[in-house]
Amino acid sequence: MSSEAGRLPTTAPHGVYAYSVDSRSWVPVGRSALLGDGVYVIYFDNARCGACRKFDDYWFPFVEKAAPERRATFVVVLCDWFARNCSSDDARELFKEFDVHTSPTVIFLRREGGRNAKMLRGEGVMPPQWLALTYLLITQGA
Repeated sequence: MSSEAGRLPTTAPHGVYAYSVDSRSWVPVGRSALLGDGVYVIYFDNARCGACRKFDDYWFPFVEKAAPERRATFVVVLCDWFARNCSSDDARELFKEFDVHTSPTVIFLRREGGRNAKMLRGEGVMPPQWLALTYLLITQGA
């Protein structure tokens, strides 16, 4: 799915999307895209969330800046309103698996040996400095 200036439109179908550095766009992926070892930065987005629209102004520029380093996979999990109103089974299950009840929520996840080795979580509108610091902590394995 193509997106303007690296943004995933809230009108996109509910689902799980990974950022493609090469195409500078969000590509639909399945839940299984989060099973491999590595670092994932996952934004749980609700299309009807006003705070999420404000956070978008921090999130999408952050992804555009950090993604070319290729130290993490950036993911958006999009539903209309949490797991309660979501037409994507994969997205709904991820909202449940990560127990997301606040939006926006960002999960910084390090997977090693097929298991979640470290997870950092932010809820609400997080400033760009918080995103950058938490990204640094999770990618450096601190």
